[in-house]
Amino acid sequence: MGATGVLKAAVIGLGWWGKQITACLAESRHVRVTHGVDLAAAGLADFARGHGVALGTSFDAVLADRTVDAVIVATPHSQHEAQVLAAIAAGKQVFCEKPLTLTAAGAERILAACDRAGIVLGIGHERRYEPGMEHLARAIKAGELGQLLHLESNMSHNLFARMDPSSWRVRPTDAPAGAMTALGVHVTDLFLSLAGRPTRVQARTGRVMTGAIGEDHVSVSLEFDSGATGTLVCLSTTPYHGRLTVFGTDGWIEVKENANVDQGQPSDVTIADRTARRSTVSYAPANTVLANFDAWAQAVAGQGTYRHTPEQILDNIRILEAIVRSAATGSQPIAL
Repeated sequence: MGATGVLKAAVIGLGWWGKQITACLAESRHVRVTHGVDLAAAGLADFARGHGVALGTSFDAVLADRTVDAVIVATPHSQHEAQVLAAIAAGKQVFCEKPLTLTAAGAERILAACDRAGIVLGIGHERRYEPGMEHLARAIKAGELGQLLHLESNMSHNLFARMDPSSWRVRPTDAPAGAMTALGVHVTDLFLSLAGRPTRVQARTGRVMTGAIGEDHVSVSLEFDSGATGTLVCLSTTPYHGRLTVFGTDGWIEVKENANVDQGQPSDVTIADRTARRSTVSYAPANTVLANFDAWAQAVAGQGTYRHTPEQILDNIRILEAIVRSAATGSQPIAL
């Protein structure tokens, strides 16, 4: 970290989301994107120039560059583990897009390396920073819902429905279990943050839409150590729908998002008390990517505690791996 206290960062992978990260961090007081790495750098010159980013094709060159404090990994999921471990070995701070890895063993290796190096691992689960989700988390922490009973979510969109089958975003090697890696892992991260540690997972995947690329449906049932349960559905062939409801003995709260995070749309929170009386609060869109990165950078600087604990990061990958295993074995339940 430079004398100004700002992390100078390199974004590895300037595809759709790598560009989104770069744009979202333009107003950050804690992270400045100074470098970008992409194998297709020749077509990114205008973008890099517009954001003041030094553009290259070599990951190793960035790791060797002493002016780069941190690496932001936004590459295909199957590449995450090797790239994150290389960045840690090079002494860089690391932020990795979700999912961190595709296996719990890989996540354990990364977290152990971070622990040895004293690195705060950043993770791309910005949904915790949405105002509606923060409202929900505050209410649960304050005991407004009583004992948590059940969490229920549908997180779906069709942004990838017509994507070229050769794209890594729809290949089973990078995106197993339908839309879990694109959408579902955000929800399971929220579930963990609200209900605690998971104990059991059961899942089903399939192809519902005629002509769908791969599996376009995933449904998941979860159990938590607290006794609460959860259900999740992700469809990758229907227009956007984002809803999460938490039920308790003293009421329930539903958070409904009106568009994907990059669309800048408001969200609506409906609260029902123990008498079933309802009220609604609407929240303006927020730059949740910026909020997540700034919180991470401040934790790196020793100025706060990052919301995503290593245990939660690992548990989320354990859930993802269990979903893939359960779906592949005829929806067999998997104990965690």
